[in-house]
Formats: sequence, structure tokens, C-alpha cells
Amino acid sequence: MGRADERVVAAVRKVLEGQRERSTGTLVRLRRRVGWLLEEEYGPGVVALPPSSTFNRLVHAVADGQGLLGTAAQRRWHVSRPAPPFTPTVALRPGELVMLDSTPLDVLAVLDDGVTGRVELSIALDVATRSICAAVLRPVGTTSVDAAMLLAQMMVPTAMRPGGTRRCRCSGRSSPTSG
Repeated sequence: MGRADERVVAAVRKVLEGQRERSTGTLVRLRRRVGWLLEEEYGPGVVALPPSSTFNRLVHAVADGQGLLGTAAQRRWHVSRPAPPFTPTVALRPGELVMLDSTPLDVLAVLDDGVTGRVELSIALDVATRSICAAVLRPVGTTSVDAAMLLAQMMVPTAMRPGGTRRCRCSGRSSPTSG
């Protein structure tokens, strides 16, 4: 915590943790308890407490975001809170992290059997480049087969699939794929 004595910081943490279930106290009481703890562990006068304003800033820096200050009810609420469901992830290289998602579309399409119905779009999205790697459009009700199709589309480019077309870069003409 900056230039603060690590022994003081450790004592502040220990006293704050010890009073988590107790009634709300004051910073004066906290300072007194930290002083007693330091005297008990290191002897009288060995570790000096910082001035009151510095001590108060240190307490707020140590307790910030940990639910160690506030009323007893606030401290209990903070302790009983579950861990957040999502953690931020960072992808720096293409293909490092690919997310799969499905969403129903608000369109009617003519299905294979000639009946009109709603469809669902499943995509594979590269997080680093924010580009769509593969997509599958199916009648509502995505299954694991659709996820396998996404993976297959990502692994084998369209031009390399049987029945796909290859483009010659030098002439710009298409030719059928040979087996």
C-alpha cells in the first residue's frame, strides 16, 4: 500500500477481518486496536502508527472493494454474495478464443419439406478479430450436430470442400475442384 509499513498494513487487515461479524465501529476504535495488536506482536514503540489522516486513508485503501467497512449488515451482505458468473477474457491472436452462439431469427423461411417456419442462426465468432468464422442456418432447435458443422466449416475452407470451387488468384477464373 504505497510507502506504508507492511507490518501496519498486515495488522489493519487482521483487525478488519476480526471485526467483520461485530457491530460497526469507528476509525478511532480501529486505530486503537491496530496499535494494541502491533504492541502485542512487536513490542511497545517498535512499530509506530502513522498519523490519523494517513491511517484513515490506509484503512480505506486496504478495505476498498473487500466489504470490510460499512455497517455490519453491509459487511454480511458482501460476504454472502456469490462470485460473479463471468470473468473478462482477452484474446490477442486470431483463433485463440472462438465463441459459439445460437439465436432464433424473426424471419420465416421455406424449409426443406416446403413448409414455412422460423430458423435459428448458429455462428462461430473469433473474439480477437471479431469476425465470423462459420455459420449454420437451421430450423429452430440447434443441436450438437450444428456445433459439429460449425467446427467442420472452420477447419476446412469452402474452396477445399468437395463440390467447392477454387479460384485462381492470377486469372480470377473459377474451376471445379478435382478429387
